[in-house]
Amino acid sequence: MTSSSIPEGFLPFASRGRFTEKIGPLYYKPDGDSIIYGFLAEEGHTNGNGVIHGGMLISFLDEALGQIIWRALNKQRCATISLNCNFVASAKPGDWIETRAEISRKGMAVVFVHGELQVRGERILAADGIWKIIGK
Repeated sequence: MTSSSIPEGFLPFASRGRFTEKIGPLYYKPDGDSIIYGFLAEEGHTNGNGVIHGGMLISFLDEALGQIIWRALNKQRCATISLNCNFVASAKPGDWIETRAEISRKGMAVVFVHGELQVRGERILAADGIWKIIGK
């Protein structure tokens, strides 16, 4: 994959929020009952060490998990209560970074989710989160 290519099947993601425009462009691809979100890491996403900034990775994961939960709740609004992240490896400009997620429990008021970011199938960040269900 070249630094200007997006993997086959991914489409541009248009967020409802303005912040997401600042960290994008982001992409999505249907994957069975879920959606995979991804982005092509660029120089503008790096920190002083030349790797993708942790804040960028967490912002992307927060957006992607929120979208996955929103869809799983039949488009009910939700908000992040907690997102605990562990950095496992780094990513660099030119890497395609994508999500994997599994909702572990849906309650009446909250949703629990495990997510991760991967580069070439290898985990670079693992996270557990809780989202508050706000309603329609």
